[in-house]
Amino acid sequence: MGNGEEQDSRYRVNVVDRAIQVLKAFDQQHPRLTLSEIAARAGLPVSTCLRLLATLRHHGLVSRDEESGRFSLGYEIIALADIARSGGGLVEWARPVMHELCGAFQETVVLSVRSGDFRIDLDQVVGQQNVRRVIALGERKPLYAGAASQVLLSGFSEAELDDYLARVRPVKLAEHTITDPEELRRLIVRIRRDGVVESIQQQSDSGGAGVAAGIFGARDEMVGAIGISVPQYRFTPTLRRTLAPAVKAAADRISRVLGGHGRRIA
Repeated sequence: MGNGEEQDSRYRVNVVDRAIQVLKAFDQQHPRLTLSEIAARAGLPVSTCLRLLATLRHHGLVSRDEESGRFSLGYEIIALADIARSGGGLVEWARPVMHELCGAFQETVVLSVRSGDFRIDLDQVVGQQNVRRVIALGERKPLYAGAASQVLLSGFSEAELDDYLARVRPVKLAEHTITDPEELRRLIVRIRRDGVVESIQQQSDSGGAGVAAGIFGARDEMVGAIGISVPQYRFTPTLRRTLAPAVKAAADRISRVLGGHGRRIA
């Protein structure tokens, strides 16, 4: 753990940590939960969860269906998410480039960031093809599967990458998910060299494919990834040859706006 993280840990408040555990009990597969389910998923006593839920409900972060007794995330979460998406400027500056890229290929363009050991898709411009990819925004996705995830993983320092590969055990999510740590390490080397990567059916077997490249900030740190998501049957060799340089160029444009250089990580 770096000095900054060590310093942050001294100021953590237990009750806030527990409230966050309660909020993170909800996910795409479990949007509505009973009190006992929340307690089990958060690893907290039922009595503690009940008190935390009462406070979170008061602030609109959690709601409760009076008929079923189940809890769900409140609409105030949406307001906070909108602030998070726009406050850093990444979405604002990326949007014009995303629209141009979507217009050039008529395929869905997605903006993603890293959150801990996961990728979060922040924004998308949906393609205009009759059959097109539409991404579920805000869902946590592992960093070892999919082009955008692997690009974000390539932004780790060597020490961070070693630590990640030592503690995270990749799960076979789809036909082409990479689960071997050494194969993943070799892929990261190639991404750092090329600045762009493609993937086919790594996150699910729904027939998806894509290309992604990294976005860099003023200190040349990776701040996000931009990618194009394509139905696999349209991911032809001809399209792949044109997508990769276009996505890399789009990432470099956003990087320059943010003060970065879109450089490769040696």
